[in-house]
Amino acid sequence: MKAFLAIKYYDDMRNKNLIEEICKSLEFQKFEVFAFARNVQKYGPCNLSGAEVMEKAFYEIKSSNVFVIDASELSIGIGVEAGVAYSNNIPIYLVAKNGVYVSESIKGIAKKSFFYNEPCEIKTFKIF
Repeated sequence: MKAFLAIKYYDDMRNKNLIEEICKSLEFQKFEVFAFARNVQKYGPCNLSGAEVMEKAFYEIKSSNVFVIDASELSIGIGVEAGVAYSNNIPIYLVAKNGVYVSESIKGIAKKSFFYNEPCEIKTFKIF
């Protein structure tokens, strides 16, 4: 089973540890995880145009069994990606840090929502 991880992107990769922890937790549940910053950029600079980034992301979303959003920090890109998953009937699962604001629209399209204190807790969530 393949999971696409949508998470806030930062040029300086300040959330690399969070991305890694979420990926490990999903891999613990036997998912093959695609995270753009990890799989394409290798946590380095992105040398693709905006159009190429979106084309690659859309392809990966459409070839995934589940779409996992870390909604602790939202971005326009996450919203666009979520729309692609939703319009292609890919089940959407939301994870977020306890106590953060999560938009009602993102909660509204998620099949299930899970909240964590530490990202390692995600491995105990029954996603899919």
